[in-house]
Amino acid sequence: MSALTRLPRTGPAPFRLNRITLGCLLLAATCATPVLADVAAEAVEAAVAEAGGEATRPNARAKEKAVERISVVASPIRNSQEQSIALQREATNVVNVIASDDIGRFPDQTAAAALARLPAVAVQRDQGQERYIQMRGAPARWTVVAFDGVNVLGAEERVFRFDSVPANLMSEVVVAKTLTPQMPSEAVAGRVDIKTFSPLTQPGFAADLDLGLGKNQLGDGDQERYAGRLSWSDGTYGVMVAGSTYSNEQTTDNNETSWDANGAPTGFDVRSYKITRETNSGAVKFEFAPTDNDYLSLSSLYTEFLDHELRNQFTFDLDAASVSGSRGVSSGDLVAVPVTAMYQDGDYANSTWVNTLAGEHERGDWLWNWSVNYTETESTVNLPIIRRMQTNPSQFASMHYDISNPALPQMQLYNTVVNADRSMSRGSAVSALNQSAFGFDGVIIYDMENTTDALGLKLDGAYSFKHADADARLEFGVQLDQREAQSPGSAQPFIYVGPLAQAAGLDFDLNQFNTSTPWDTDMGHGFSVNYFDNAGARQLLDQTLASLTDMGLVNPDTFRSADSAYEVQEDIQSAYAMNTWTWDQHQVLMGVRAERVSLDSAGFVKTATTTEALHMSRDDTRLFPSIHWNMDITEDLKFRLAGVTGSSRASFSQVRAGASVSDTEESISGGNPYLKDEEAVGVDSSLEWYFADASLASVNLFHRELDHVLFSSVTTVGDSRFDTDGIDRSGYDYSTTLNGGSGHLTGLELTYIQPWDFLPESLQGFGMQFNYALLDSEFATPEGRKVALPGTSDRVINSTFFYENYGWSVRVNYQWRDQWLDDISYEATGDIYWQDSKRVDLSVRYQLTDQVSVYADLNNITDEGGERFEGDASRPIEVEGFGRRYMAGVKVSF
Repeated sequence: MSALTRLPRTGPAPFRLNRITLGCLLLAATCATPVLADVAAEAVEAAVAEAGGEATRPNARAKEKAVERISVVASPIRNSQEQSIALQREATNVVNVIASDDIGRFPDQTAAAALARLPAVAVQRDQGQERYIQMRGAPARWTVVAFDGVNVLGAEERVFRFDSVPANLMSEVVVAKTLTPQMPSEAVAGRVDIKTFSPLTQPGFAADLDLGLGKNQLGDGDQERYAGRLSWSDGTYGVMVAGSTYSNEQTTDNNETSWDANGAPTGFDVRSYKITRETNSGAVKFEFAPTDNDYLSLSSLYTEFLDHELRNQFTFDLDAASVSGSRGVSSGDLVAVPVTAMYQDGDYANSTWVNTLAGEHERGDWLWNWSVNYTETESTVNLPIIRRMQTNPSQFASMHYDISNPALPQMQLYNTVVNADRSMSRGSAVSALNQSAFGFDGVIIYDMENTTDALGLKLDGAYSFKHADADARLEFGVQLDQREAQSPGSAQPFIYVGPLAQAAGLDFDLNQFNTSTPWDTDMGHGFSVNYFDNAGARQLLDQTLASLTDMGLVNPDTFRSADSAYEVQEDIQSAYAMNTWTWDQHQVLMGVRAERVSLDSAGFVKTATTTEALHMSRDDTRLFPSIHWNMDITEDLKFRLAGVTGSSRASFSQVRAGASVSDTEESISGGNPYLKDEEAVGVDSSLEWYFADASLASVNLFHRELDHVLFSSVTTVGDSRFDTDGIDRSGYDYSTTLNGGSGHLTGLELTYIQPWDFLPESLQGFGMQFNYALLDSEFATPEGRKVALPGTSDRVINSTFFYENYGWSVRVNYQWRDQWLDDISYEATGDIYWQDSKRVDLSVRYQLTDQVSVYADLNNITDEGGERFEGDASRPIEVEGFGRRYMAGVKVSF
C-alpha cells in the first residue's frame, strides 16, 4: 500500500522578509525629508458598520467624511478610547474593539498580547510569550479569527496562533462575543476580526515606520523589530504595501518534577532553553473606487511564526536508584541514580497566507457585497532529540535532595563508589554534573506537518426600507467554503545511532560537544551545568544518519506512521437571512443561518501485518437562529439582550479515518470521523453607561448551555469499520476523541474606562482602563465526571493606569488570572493545572515632533514565571522562568 499522497500546493511560495533589507529601507525613509500630504481619518461609522456586519465604502469614507487627522501629539490614548467606545456603543451585537490609534501603543509585539487586554480575554503563554486566546475562559478552539471579515482557519488543527500576527499589521480589531447570522457559526466563545489598513482612507502618500531594539534580562538575548507601511491614494485608486519582522532571542529556565501517589518525588528534570522566535509578515492591498457606489479590493497577506529551539536537559530517575536510603516527601538520600541527557536543535513553523478579492456595489436602496478568498496554512515540526544514557553504574549520580520548596528542588551530588562486593555507596561530594558520563546515544526524530487549503465564495445583499414607524434593513446571503486538510503522517522513531555508528565504523563521539560555558540561569539546583553545542551535534547527527542510510542500516521511509496520515475534505454550504428594525430608542435584529457540512475523511488502518486504506463520509444540516435587542434607556445608558447559537468543529486530525490496531491487546487508537460539532445556546445581557467623554462603565452577564463537548476517552468500537482484513474488531477498546455530555459556561464582566478629567489642571492626563471577569464552567466527561472547561480561570483582571500630557504617553498594565485546568485525566488527582499568574508591563511614548516619536517598552517587570501542578498546588510538575524584556525604538509617520 503506498503512502498517503499529498495534494499539490497552488499559488506562489510565501515570501520571507529579509530583516537587514527591511531595516535599511526604514533607516533610509527615516532620514529622508518627510513629504506631508492631506490626510483623512477613518470615520467611526465605517468601523461600526463592519462590527455589525454591514459594509461601508472606503472611498465614500475618504471623500465624504474626511476630517483632519488627529495629531499623535494630542491624546492618542483618549482618542482611541473614544473611537473604541463609539464602535461598541453603535454595534448591533456585543463587541469589544481595539481602535487603530491604540495598535502598537501597548508594549505588545503580537495580536495575542494586544487582545489579552480586553474584558474576559485570557491568554495562554508559552515560555512567557502570549500565544493562544481563551475568550471568556473557553478553550482556544472556540475562538475563530477573520481578516477583514473573512474567516480563516488556524494553522494548528483549526486553532489560530495569535502570536503569528504582528500588532503593527492591525489597523483595528473587533471582537464579537455574540454572533449575528451573517457570521459563520463556528465560534462558541467569539470571533476576532482583524482589520488591515485601507489606503483609500488616507489620500496622498503616507508612511508609518518603526525600528526597535532591546534585550532580554535572562541570557542577554537580543530583541529586534522592524516594520513599515507605505500607501498612496488619489481617492479613486489606492495601494498599500507593508512588512514587519520581530525577533526575540530568549533563554528559559525550566524545572520539572514527577511524583508518586504518596507525594514523594520520582524524578527531577532540569532544563535550559535557548530559543529564537520570529514573527514575520507582509501585505499588499489594491483598492479601486470608480464611483461613490462601487468599490473593489484585492489583498494578499502572509504571516508566519518561526521558533528555533536549543534545549539542554538532564533527567534524574529516582525510581531507578540502585540504593534508596530514604526517599521522603521533603528530603531523601539516594545512591546510584541514573541520569539521562537530552539535547535538541529543532524548528517549529506556522504560517497563514490569505488572499481576497472583494467588491461592494450600491444600487438605490440595495447594497451588494461579494468576496472570493483563498487561504493556505501550514504547521511543521522538525525536532530531532539526541538522547544520551548512562551505562556504567560507577558514573551514576548519588545525591541528597531537599524539596522544602517543591517548585525548586535542591540537590547535592556525590560520586558513586562500586565496592568490592559489587555493592554501591556514596562517595565524595561534587559541585558539577559529570556531562561525559554517558555510554549510549540514540535519537528521537519528531517530524510533523499539517497543511490546509481553503476556498471561500460569499455573496451578500442588503435592502433598506421603512416598516411601519421603523427604519428596517433586510440582509441575506449565501456562502460556500471548501477546505482540504492534509498530513503525510507524523514521525517519532527512536534510532540507536550510537551503537549503529560504532558497528559501522563511524565516528560518533558526542563528548566533543560538551562546552565550558555555564548555563544562564536564575534557578540554582545545587550543582553547576555547562551548555552542550547543540548545533555542532546536530550537524554530526545529520551526517551520521545520511551515512547509515546509504549503508542500508537506517530507512527513513519507515519513519512516518501511516495511521496518523490523513486527507480531510470539508465543504460548508450556508445561507442566512436577517432583519434589523430601528425605531425610537429600540433596535431589534432577528435572523437565522443554515449550514450544511459535508465531511470526507481518508486515512489508513494499520495492524501488525497490514496497512489498509479507510474512507468515511457524513453530512449534517443545522440552523443557527439569533436575536438581539438594544434599548437606549437614556442618552447615556444602553441595555442589550441577545439570544445566540454557535458551534465548534473538531480538528482535522480528530476526525481522521486512520487508526492503529493491536490485535493482541484488542485495542485501537485513532481518529473519529463521526464526531458531532460542539454546540452552544446562550444569552447575553449588558448595561452600558457612557457617563462622560471617552468613558464607559458596563456590566455584562452571559450564559452558554453546551452540548457534545469534545473529550479524549476510551469506548468500544461497536461496528465493523475496522474489520479491514476480515477480523471482527467490533468489541475492541477504542481510544479516540469522543463527544462528552452537556455543560455550561457562565460569566460576569465588569468594565470601567475613564480619563480623569475631574482632577485639578496640574494633574490632567491621568486615567484608567479596568475590566474584571468572574467565570464558571462545567461539563460532563464520557465517564460521568464533572470538570471545568480547560482554560477557564475563575477570575481574570486586566487593568491599565495611564498618563498622557505634554507629549508623553505612559501606560502601566497589570494582568492577573486565577489558576485554570490545562489537561484532564481519568482521575481528578491526575488533572493538570496552570497556577495563577500575573504580569506587569510598562509602555512609555514621547512625541518629539508631529512625525517622530520615541518609545520604551518593559515587559514582565516583576519577573513572573509560570507553574503547572498535578492535582494539588503542593505538587508542581513544571516551573519556568524567562526574565524581563526591554525594548526602545523610534516611530516615524508622515
